[in-house]
Amino acid sequence: MPGDARAHNRALVLSSLFHAGPLSRAELARATGLTRVTVSDLVAELTSEDLVQDTGGRTETRVGKPGALIDINSDGHMIAALDLSDTSTVRGALMTLRGKVVTRREATTNGATGAAVAEIAIDVARGLIAESREAKLLGVGIASPGVLTPAGDVVYAKDYGWTDFPLAALAGAELTQHTYAANDANVRALAEFTFAGASAEGLMEVSLTDGLGAGILLDGLLLLGPSNAAGEIGHIPAMVGGDPCTCGRRGCLETVLNKRVLEAAAARGEDPALGREEALERVGTAAAAVLAPIVSAFNLSDLVFADPRGLVTDDFVAAIRAGLEERLLPQTMDNLDVRVSELGADAGLLGAGALVLAERLGLT
Repeated sequence: MPGDARAHNRALVLSSLFHAGPLSRAELARATGLTRVTVSDLVAELTSEDLVQDTGGRTETRVGKPGALIDINSDGHMIAALDLSDTSTVRGALMTLRGKVVTRREATTNGATGAAVAEIAIDVARGLIAESREAKLLGVGIASPGVLTPAGDVVYAKDYGWTDFPLAALAGAELTQHTYAANDANVRALAEFTFAGASAEGLMEVSLTDGLGAGILLDGLLLLGPSNAAGEIGHIPAMVGGDPCTCGRRGCLETVLNKRVLEAAAARGEDPALGREEALERVGTAAAAVLAPIVSAFNLSDLVFADPRGLVTDDFVAAIRAGLEERLLPQTMDNLDVRVSELGADAGLLGAGALVLAERLGLT
């Protein structure tokens, strides 16, 4: 369909500028494979919508006049982002298209569940939208725990008591804005690619929040699965027996690798005699046993740990890597980067922003 082709071409131009800009029209044509006439037409359209702008710079060419440089108009629109992954606090931010946070708001949940949590989140979003003032709002993004459909319905989120809860639709109707919601680990993976330069060819981002989940990008696409539950690695068995898990079983990965275990390891760091390194080694060995087959099956190039609380240390990453090296081929390890996300506590917020960019502008 002609409309689909034009939307695809718009996304090509915007993605090229977002990840490689500023570029001249000629450079955009080469990068996208589109004709110069098509690129010029799209640039004019996107400029009129305040999505791109002439930077004022010029490229140097051998023949003819220099070409004007075009770039994303970062401040032309704002995004309202919400992070619900910490069940005690709803965090929100108003940000530019480049992910620069302009203002923040947050509200405590006080143990609220069900529709009450959504109302708290909507109220935070209202405050952010009010602060956007005259700026155009591209949309609202929500990073939520649980299993979510592509439409933003929460199939199940235990901590909030949500089952088949229409989170995105409810918030969108209340806010009268384009609103999107997705699993928090999935959007953190989007943030790693969109704002931190990670490869989208083979990336797994492991989120160490109140629970444990992962977002996986393969060949530029977010892996969801037929039940939208891809990346739910927290309940894969990690050890025989082990501690009881919230799912009713014992020894799940979530009982081995979680904020409580990492907090305990950090406390041991205050007294080396308590065996901090040994504790991290046990966690790393158990976690690597679960992560190794995933890394190998998908031939991942990036294994990133999102750690909003700053508990993950270099020792932890070293323990994970050592456990993987015991289980994987050297060729796999040679191409694998194991690291902690540089996005810190804002990974969920930036992920919610990246979700809006993907849904509204097709940025991939």
